[in-house]
Amino acid sequence: MAENIKQKPTFGYSLTLILAIITLITVGMIGFGASITTMFLLSWLIVIPAAMRLGYKNSELEEFAYDVGKGAFQSNIIILSVGVLIGAWIASGTIPSIVYGGLKIITPKYFLLTTLILCSLTSIATGTSWGTLGTAGLAMISIGSSLGVPAGLTAGAIISGAFFGDKMSPLSDSTNLAPAVCGGDLISHIKHMLYTTGPAYIISGVLYTVIGFKYANNTIDYDQINQVLNVLNSNFKIGFIEYIPIIFLLVLLLMQKPAIVSILSSAVVGCVLAVFRQGESISDILNYLLSGYSIDTGMLYANKLLNRGGIMSMAETVLLVFIVFLIAGILQKAGFLEALLNPMISKIGKSRIKLVGCTFIVSYLANAFSSSMMFTSVLVGTLMTPLYKEFKLKPENLSRIIEDTATLGAPLIPWNSNAIFASQTLGVSPLEFIPYCFLNWITPIISLFYGATGITMTTFDDEELDTQNSNVSCLGE
Repeated sequence: MAENIKQKPTFGYSLTLILAIITLITVGMIGFGASITTMFLLSWLIVIPAAMRLGYKNSELEEFAYDVGKGAFQSNIIILSVGVLIGAWIASGTIPSIVYGGLKIITPKYFLLTTLILCSLTSIATGTSWGTLGTAGLAMISIGSSLGVPAGLTAGAIISGAFFGDKMSPLSDSTNLAPAVCGGDLISHIKHMLYTTGPAYIISGVLYTVIGFKYANNTIDYDQINQVLNVLNSNFKIGFIEYIPIIFLLVLLLMQKPAIVSILSSAVVGCVLAVFRQGESISDILNYLLSGYSIDTGMLYANKLLNRGGIMSMAETVLLVFIVFLIAGILQKAGFLEALLNPMISKIGKSRIKLVGCTFIVSYLANAFSSSMMFTSVLVGTLMTPLYKEFKLKPENLSRIIEDTATLGAPLIPWNSNAIFASQTLGVSPLEFIPYCFLNWITPIISLFYGATGITMTTFDDEELDTQNSNVSCLGE
């Protein structure tokens, strides 16, 4: 029996499919508050019939999905390891010590700079921008109000710090997702982001410092700060020793040890500290590693900060990455992505700046349309990876641009879920804080400059490219 003839999807057919997926996910998330993971899984009901109309059998499509789904293995193990690490770091007093140290250095003159730094440290240590907004952010917005600092200005510093960690922390789901969908690795991704985020962070710090001088003679109400400090001090031993797990992790990563081994090793160091410094039992610690740290301090701020982590907290992110890989495999191998890319290739030609500019446009439009930086990362990574390979650009170039635009651009779009959450949590209108989110504005400008000049845009040599193409990536190549 002759094999079924497969039709190639047209541009219009492929675009209609992508728009149908976007619409399904957007309506589910915004209209009904559904999880992005749920909506991605339901999009299977759109993708499979669309591909079968081209002549593919369901068994063939499942094989496409399986071949690419295997590529999610390493990323998902890293994500689960991060859940273990967070639980261990809280139990060891590491995360409480970071927050304690940040609150201790607050002064009126450097209030905005301190806000940026404290929220950055909190988001790096916890890997969540929303968690930072709901903890350190809430504390700083009230302190700023007592100082007479405009709420929009304080919120801008909070958001810059919160999304700095969401972008740079190895514990963040967005930081893990971006390199996963682009076929890169976590450590190379984080290192590469330093080229754009590092200068932008310094410039933002200078701007917040200069603006903060205006409020240098104001007086801070230290009552709230002291309450938080007392709660942390009464529930944990706070000191330099508690920073050892972080230092240990950084050393391992700088030595280029495997990410999974480095993260789990740091978690073990945290567990040892939790036993001998914090008085935790081994059975409790093992439970924290699975279900997350749990404590009732009697203070809402501290409870939100400390009750997190564990393998189960990462379950949805792991499922999202896996499902995304499955869908991406079908879209690529059935020819949908190729059909979408061909017109784009003809417009871009051999111009790197057009490639980068196109990535910016697609990312911001997807963010504005979908209201989700996670979905934007998936869409842009899946769509643009083949083009970056054509230019011999390494995956970390694309994953960095995705984070520069999708992650940092999310709170700059007033109707985006991230801007709405920040507004509701901090009690500040998006139009008030958007102009003061300096890091979110400056980073993509630097990123675009690099794209135009080629500075820091790492490339494959022919041998590396052959190796890359022989590996199973998110696009199944």
